[in-house]
Order: sequence, then C-alpha cells, then structure tokens
Amino acid sequence: MKNTARARVISGFLTPLAVVLVSLPLFAHHGTAASYDSSKSITLTGVVTEFIYSNPHAQLFFDVTDSSGKVVHWGGELNSPANLRRDGWSKTTFKSGDKITLNVNPSKAGTPVGNVDRSKPIIVNGKELLGRAGNAE
Repeated sequence: MKNTARARVISGFLTPLAVVLVSLPLFAHHGTAASYDSSKSITLTGVVTEFIYSNPHAQLFFDVTDSSGKVVHWGGELNSPANLRRDGWSKTTFKSGDKITLNVNPSKAGTPVGNVDRSKPIIVNGKELLGRAGNAE
C-alpha cells in the first residue's frame, strides 16, 4: 500500500474515532431522568447541613428526622449556579442550620437523594423562597 493510501485509511479511521471521543462527555450529562423518578414527589422537612453552590449542579444537604425518630441525611440536586443566579439565588441562599421544607423527585435507586422540584414552594425558616416558580427543570 502506498503512503497516500495508508494515510487515507488511517485518517478515515482516526477522524470518526476522534469525533466520538470528543462528543462522549455530551452524552454523559443530563442524567436526571435516568437517576430520579419524576413521577413521584416527596415533601421533606429538615435542617440544612451544607449548600454547595458549584458547577455542574448545586447540591443541598440536609437532615430529616423520620417518623421513628431516626435522622436521615438527604442530598438534593439543583440547577447550575448560573441558572440559580438568574432566579436571585446565591451561595448564601441556604445556610447550615436553616429549617427547610421542599419537594424532591426521589432517586430510582431508593437512596436518600433527589432532584429538588423548584416548581413547588421551598420554605426556608418559615418563609417561601422566591425565584423558583415556573422554572422548567
């Protein structure tokens, strides 16, 4: 095989391979439907332990006391900080010790994590948090 023919064969193989490898991260993101059950909504009341306001999604961690008195450590996934900022949220929207009530679409795996449903009211220390109604998640 001549060098030009070999180069075409190698290029014909490497170019599609490079396109696939570069595009893989695009398919890895947005697994909300795969991870959470959007047909179910659970209302939770608890106390904030940590709010991580960073990309790709902000995370809210809080303790919920169940009906038997056991404390369950929950995690809630939110939008990106850029989307939250547009709604008036900041890294200080939730502080450790805040009492919250919110709704989550629970994990399909049955673990105490969920996607926070911002279309429903979120109550922080007895006051409804603004900047969430009508947002498509």
